[in-house]
Formats: sequence, structure tokens, C-alpha cells
Amino acid sequence: MPPKEEEIVEQGEAQAENAEVGDKEAEDVAGDKMKPATQDPTMFSDERGNLKAVNLVCRHPCKIFWFLMIFCFVISFLLQAIVFANAEDGNPFTTPENEFDLDDIRSIQYDSLRLARDEVQKDRDADNQGAQATPKQSEVADLAYWVYEAETDAGVFGTRESIQAMKDAFDIFWEDDRFPDWCLLDYRSFVGPNETRKCSTPITSLSMYYASTWDSAKVDSIIETLKDDDLVATYNTLALCVSRGLYCELVPNTTTAEERAFTREFTANISSQVFSWDMRGELIENITQGTELAAHLLKVDIFKGLVDFGFDKDFSVENPKSKYSRGIIFWGGPLEAQETDLTADEKEALEENEDEIRKDFVIDNFLDEMNQQAEEDTHASVNSYYFMIAIIGDVILQIVLQDALLAIFSLAFVFFWLRINTGSWFLAAVGFFEIAFSIPIAWFIFSVIFQIQYFATLNSLAIFIVAAIGADDIFIFMDAYKQSRIRDPENLVDIETRMSWVYRRTGTAMAITSATTCSAFLCTLITPLTSIQSFGIFAAVVILIDYVLVMTLFCTAVVIFHDRLEGQACCGCCWPCGVQNPTNTDKARQALEEAGEEPVQGDRVSRFFRNQVAGFVKKPLNRALIFVLFITWISIAIWQALQIEAAQEAEQFLNEDNPLQKSITILNNEFPTADDDRGLKVYYAWGLGEVDREGVNLLLDPTDYGEPTFVQDFDFNAQCQTELVKFCDKLKTNPDYKDLIKQRNGVGEVYCFIEELGAFNAKGDLDDCEYVTRGDWKNETWQVDPANMTDVMDRFLQQRTCFDEDGVETTSGRYADEMGWDGNKMKYAAVSAESIILTPFSVNSERVTRREYERFIAVGEEANQVISQYCSGDVIITDLDEKFVFMNNQAIYVQTALQASILGVVIAFVVLLFSTRVFHIAFFASISITSVLVSVVGTMVMLGWSLGSIESILIGIIAGFSVDYVVHLAHAYEIAEGDTYERVEEAFADLGISVFNGMVTSVAASIPLFFCSLQFFAKFGTFLCLTIAFSWIFANFVFMSILAQLKIPIKKGGFRL
Repeated sequence: MPPKEEEIVEQGEAQAENAEVGDKEAEDVAGDKMKPATQDPTMFSDERGNLKAVNLVCRHPCKIFWFLMIFCFVISFLLQAIVFANAEDGNPFTTPENEFDLDDIRSIQYDSLRLARDEVQKDRDADNQGAQATPKQSEVADLAYWVYEAETDAGVFGTRESIQAMKDAFDIFWEDDRFPDWCLLDYRSFVGPNETRKCSTPITSLSMYYASTWDSAKVDSIIETLKDDDLVATYNTLALCVSRGLYCELVPNTTTAEERAFTREFTANISSQVFSWDMRGELIENITQGTELAAHLLKVDIFKGLVDFGFDKDFSVENPKSKYSRGIIFWGGPLEAQETDLTADEKEALEENEDEIRKDFVIDNFLDEMNQQAEEDTHASVNSYYFMIAIIGDVILQIVLQDALLAIFSLAFVFFWLRINTGSWFLAAVGFFEIAFSIPIAWFIFSVIFQIQYFATLNSLAIFIVAAIGADDIFIFMDAYKQSRIRDPENLVDIETRMSWVYRRTGTAMAITSATTCSAFLCTLITPLTSIQSFGIFAAVVILIDYVLVMTLFCTAVVIFHDRLEGQACCGCCWPCGVQNPTNTDKARQALEEAGEEPVQGDRVSRFFRNQVAGFVKKPLNRALIFVLFITWISIAIWQALQIEAAQEAEQFLNEDNPLQKSITILNNEFPTADDDRGLKVYYAWGLGEVDREGVNLLLDPTDYGEPTFVQDFDFNAQCQTELVKFCDKLKTNPDYKDLIKQRNGVGEVYCFIEELGAFNAKGDLDDCEYVTRGDWKNETWQVDPANMTDVMDRFLQQRTCFDEDGVETTSGRYADEMGWDGNKMKYAAVSAESIILTPFSVNSERVTRREYERFIAVGEEANQVISQYCSGDVIITDLDEKFVFMNNQAIYVQTALQASILGVVIAFVVLLFSTRVFHIAFFASISITSVLVSVVGTMVMLGWSLGSIESILIGIIAGFSVDYVVHLAHAYEIAEGDTYERVEEAFADLGISVFNGMVTSVAASIPLFFCSLQFFAKFGTFLCLTIAFSWIFANFVFMSILAQLKIPIKKGGFRL
């Protein structure tokens, strides 16, 4: 069997003697037919006008080929040794966090608190202040989240079967004998010497339906009482004061003794029932009664938190049906009691180790049952979805791997299409190799030479970009090589002359397109967002390296193909394989000479574009039809594009049919913020200055955000403490804030360390939590004397907070962010409140987040007018979950999409103007690019897309994708000879097939991406397909039709109209 082409090339050096002989034979043949000197030699060309670099390649193709191959491998090895080997956890991508405009007020205030907190905590931890022993399984280490969706109109709580179906999911853990060794233990109750602690009850409405005791008569009495809206209003007014002794000063003086007695008695009735909601009983007989009780309890401020978590936002007395429900079961840590002398690093290492142990335990013992519960046909009335932090990484990794397989299909198509069009496995392999190695070489330049350390996840898109553009460049080069066979015999004197013609013809065209594309990607530098800047620079470098490799490595491969493989049998290869004599160039010249004056039309596809496509464009009636269709479509596209709006809902991470995405979507859209939900904490901090950003450049150092600054004259004096406590009380009780700040048991969820600090200073400990929570300490002298601050804080940090329902959290843990104590001085003091709308885990629309942000800002500015007078320094208002900075990012995405797309078109026009030096060609080509932009955006709107972060990034790089085809045709038209119609024919004949092949490659390669679960890649596939398709259509038919219609003559020399 004859060896394959790849094997022959690998054996090239082994056949060095044969190669040298062949090279000498080629030189002898060339010497006999050498074209006479026609010019003085220059730095780049010899006396015959041939390029010296091309001469070198033609004389020593094998040596240069293997040198370039080895060079690519060496660079890749250096990349591995320098970049990958030093990457954190083996991940070369920069973690996509803290992504914002460094100069925006939101990011400045965010880093002002975040960096100050980190510095203060580091100093405090160095003194080991606040460290206490952590009881076994006393902290939430993980959670399993179940989300349910009803399949019937009765809702999830409408039938006993659906309720039991939901309970089955929890029973995977709840009824397992091993779970008590892993669960979050309940430390709220006293445990005798021979007793063990029980697992904390899951947060779910099922705990009511499976209560250990249920008094139907008493429940009916409670429901009847709650049906009286006047009694409910009275109870809500008095409950905090009468039942818990809180904020009695806010109770109207008009209340009567009977109303107070009713409040006490009704509180006792409800408490006697809810005490047994522990999910340890049988399903109650009257489930309708349970659902009705839950609906009425939603009206009671201090008890609604018992039921609001498990029912959807539409559930009410008027609509006692809940289509959705949810629940959480907690896993505890540490698995063994933790000592106090662990450093922060040791504690982190311990937690990571336990996370791995827990993950393995879940996968080995529970995952199959969880998956079975989540299957659609497991229960007829309920669909169940889950996610668990311990295994979510593995789930996402599986999705990524599945999508990676789809990406492999795309790349495989590129390879096989290269094979079909080059006609050689060898050239296809080299072409694919140069496309693939554009990435590591560009990465090496990006990270090692440019020293850019921020490598964004977005940069992974470069592989699809270079696959599309790189394949197009290969088609351009290869088609020029094929066309040289049927051109001027003067260009076929020898391989050096032939390849010089090919090199000049394609080098200029590809240089123009590469420069335009690189410039368009560099337009992303106008954005302040580092990840997009990183992507723009990296994509531009990749395109540049691809161009260089096509003009070097692939050019060399074509010479080897010409010398040894072209025209051979067995798929272009036959043994023995040496330099052919006569050469294929000699054969082509002989064929041209024999043809005489009769023009050689080229292959069938070239003739099709020269005759049929160009002929179609040359007909006036056809051009009129094209213009009518174009105007009609572009009008519709403009109309639709103008309708695009910023995203009003949280952006989806996965395909909407993915179970994980379904659960996330349901959680984001179908539930109110319940008492047990964690709202976004918004901080009001005094004592901080704005972060010092001097010398910060995230591209060069992604970890350097600046240095925190502190107000030197910040004074945590008695009056400052008093005003801060007043502010806390206002946040908790002001009725104007009920739709801004999340409520728990009828009180705003506020983190105010000054309250517990004052109670501790007044009493000496926090053992009496009623004393603390009722505010009895306010009747004493509670303010801490700054002179005694060190002694008081040392003891205070060891206390357990009275605001932790489990009774295990310390004050140092609860107020880690709010308390600016560094072990010696109170450097800042902060108060925080949880939002009722925003959460740390979801991404809201820019409009919703901005509305809440502005309300929190107004609250802080009002408080600052008083507090800053006594504490010194202005307030810093921020969150620490980056929701406010991301809100600004969303606005930046929209702004950048507009600016980058416009700038990309302008740059394309300038590059085309200077390259063609013909104004009307550059102008009409820019119209084509603009039409692509409008068409893609309009189609996005038609598909139902809104302007989220993904869409904005893609719109910003449209110009970079859409310039290729129109630039190629514009350049071919400009360099052609003759009148307008002849130029149109030549442009289509020269580049019609190349442009078509590039379009087919890109569109077909994008189709597998449609089926990706990750929305970014799915949308990118759609975007790529739309951009390439519109680019090809407008370049071939609209742009060329305009040129054919106007027939503007092109004069020689200089800049022309």
C-alpha cells in the first residue's frame, strides 16, 4: 500500500538526499527558462521582480516547513511552561469576578469597603480576635435545593399525591440513617446527657403538612380570626410590642387592654401550632385546611415567614393555589468540632477537604435517587428540579464537555471542507494546523510578550473566529494558486515567479481584511470592562498570527504540494515521492501556450461565478429586483433594530429547557422575597475614603484594585454610636421602607453591631438575649468610651450573637463586614440592610436594580446629613455582591455595543479608503457593513432577544466579522482591469468561490453551536451564522450591484472618487 501524504511529508528529511537533488534539478530547469532581468533588485525583490522571501521558500521548502512546524511546537511548549504551569489551580483563565469600570462611583465605593474590610479582617485575624471553637455541624456547609412545578391546575399542594411526591425528594436525605452525621444540627434546644442533637428542619412548607401534631379545631379557630381584616390590622400593630416587647414606643396610645389581651392570646394559639411544624409526622388529613391556614398567615407580619418561602408569588387567600414550591435541606460543617487556633488558610483548607468528602458521599449514595426524582415521568402531577452546591460544579462541567463535543463537530467540518476545496489531505492538515496554532502563538504573545495577565473566558471564542477567518484566508490563497495556472504565461516561468504572483495577489488582499478585522476587534478597547478589552486584544492578535502563518507555513506547504504531491494518484500521493519533472508549473505554462489566444476559463465553479453570478448582477432588471428587496428588508431591519430594549429579566445561563436553568428561572421569577431568603445586603459605612486607584491596570495585574483609604479623623464617639443606633431603628421600623428592606418577623432585616456592642457594654455579656433584642439596654448608659474600646472589643468579639436563630454564630462572624475593628482601633463603622427585591444569587435587569439602588442611595444621603456631623467623613453606600457595579456594567454593555459597532464601521471605511484609494468603493463597502449590523440587530429582535450582556458584546464585534467578504470583493474589483462589467466579472471569477467557501465554512461550523446548553455559545452560534450569511449576501449582491449600477470609472494613481 502506498504511504499517506502525511507520512511522506514526515519522511521528507529522511529523504534529504532525494530532496536536495530535486531542488537542484528544479534550479537547473528554472535556470534554462529563467525570466530575463527586468528591474533593479530591491530589499524585497530580485532583478526579475520575484520576492526574495518566496525564492527562499521555493528553493528550500522542506527545511523551512519543518523549521516553522518546530517553531510552532516550541512556542506552544513555552506557553505551557510559562503560563499554564503557573496558572492558579491549573486554570489559565482569569476568574470572571470584580468586572467593572474602575472609575465608576459604584465600583469605587464597592472597592472602598471591600478592600478596607479585607485589610481590617487580616489585622484582626492576626490577633486571633473573635476566634471561638466551632461545634460539630453547627454551620451551613452546603445545601440541597428542591424546586417543584405543578403539572395540574390544582397546584403543587392541591392533592395528597403531589405533596407526597415533593416529600419523596426530601426523604432521600431526611429518612436516611446516615444523614444525621452530615446534616446541619439544631443547637437551639437543650440536649440531655444521653440525647443527641437532631437535624435542623428543612425550610419548606412541607414541614406544616407533615407536622408532628395538628389540632384541626384550633386551626379552624385561627383561620376564622384571620378572616377578620380589622383584627389582623390590630394584631399587626400590637404584635411586636405585646408579644416580643419590641418598639412599644411606636404603638398608638389609642390601643385598649382588650386588644392587647387578644394579641397575647392569639400569639399563643398560633405558636402552639407552629411549634410542631417539624416534618416528622404523617401527612395531615385535611390538606385544604393547611393550605388555607398558610394563605391567611401571609397577612400576619410576625408569622408570614413561616409559610412564605414555600408558596409562589401568586398564592393568596383569593388564589389558594401555588403552581410552584421550593425547599432547602441543609448540610452541616465542620464534620468534627473545630479548634480556635486554626489560621484562615488552615480553616479554608479544612473546608475544601470536607467539601470534597461531602461531594463524594452525595455522588456515591444519593445522586442516582436525586436524578430519578428529577425525571419528568417519575411523578404525574409534579416536576422536580434540584441543585446542590457540592455537585453543581460537576453538573456544569458535564454541560461544558457536551458543548465542547459540539464545538469539535464544528472544527471537524472546517477540516473536511478544507480537504474538499484544497484537494489534498496534506494541505487540509497543514491548513487546520495553522488555524489551531494561531491560538497558542497568539496566547504566548498576549501573555508573555505583552505581559497581559487578564485572560478572559470570553477569549475562548477566538477559536471559532480564527476557524472562520483562517479558513477564508486559506481559500483565498489556494484559489489564487489555482488561478495562476490559467493566467499570464509570464507568471509561469518557474515556481518562484508563480508563487511571487500568488503571494502578492493574496498577501495584499488578506492584509487589508486582516488589518480591518484586527482594527474592528481593537475597537473593544473603548469599553472600560477588562474582559472585553482582553478579548478584543487577543482576537486581534489571533487574526494577525493566522495571517502570518498562512503567508509562511501554508505558503510553504503549497510549494511542497506543487513539487511532490500535486497531480499524483492515490488522493494526491504516490510512492516514490520526489520533485516532479516537468513541474506542474511547466505543464500549466505549456497548456496556456497551446491554448493561444483562446481564454482559459478555469474550473467549473470559477466559471459559474464569472458567468452566472456576474451575469446575474450585470442585468439591470435583476439589479432593480435586488434593490427593491434590499430596501424592503433593510427598512424592516431598521424598524426592528430600533425596538431593541435592555434586558428586563435575569439573563439565562443555560438553555431554557435545561432542568438546572428551569429551576433558576423559577426561583428568579416565581417567588417573592421570603423571610428565609437572603436579600442583598446594602452597606452604609462611615470612616472610609475612596479607594486609591493609582497605578491600577487590571489587564496587567487582575488582582490589583488599589489601596483602601481611611478617614483619619473618624471618631467612634458616644454621639456617633447613638446616631448609628437611631439609624438602625429607623431602617427596622420605618413603614416607608417596608417595600425596600426585607422584613423578618415584622422587623426590617438590619445588621447593626452597635446594638449588641451597646448591650454588651451595659450588661457585660450577651447571655440574656431578650434584654438585647427588646432594647432594655437603651435605658442605661450603653455607649462605649473610646478610651475603653480595646478592652471592650476584645471581650465582645468572643460573644455569641443574639440574632442567630441557631445560637452558634459569634458577633465577629455576624458583623465581619460591618465592624471596622482592626484589633487596636475602630477604623470604620457600617450598618447594613437586606433588600426585599434584590438577592445575591440572581441577576436582575438594569432597570430594576437601578430603581432599588437609587432608593438605597436616598436613604443613605438622608442619614449622612446627621451622622457625618458626629462620626466624621461621608457615607460609603455599596453592596459586596457586585450587583450595583453589574448594574452599571449592563449600561456599559449597551453603550459599548453602539460605540464599538459605529467605530468599527468607521475604521473599516478608513482602512478601505487607504488600501483601495477609491472613495466610492470604500463608501459602498461601509454601507454593506452597516447593513449587516442593522440586519443582525433587527433579526435579534425578531428572535425575541433583548439587549443583555451577551447580545451587547456580540453587537460590538459585528464589524470585525462582517468586513471580510466585502473587503475581498472590493479589493478584487479595484485591481481588476477594464470597464465596470469586466471588473465585476474579474472580481467574481477571482474571489467568488473563495468568498463562497468561507461563507459555507463559517455558517456550517456555527450550526452545531445552536444546540449548546450554554447560552453564550448558543447565541454566539446564531450570531455567527447571521453575520456571515448577511455579509455574504450584501457583499455579493448589494455591494456589487451598486458598483455595476453606478459604473463609476476608476482612474489610475492617487486617491480617486
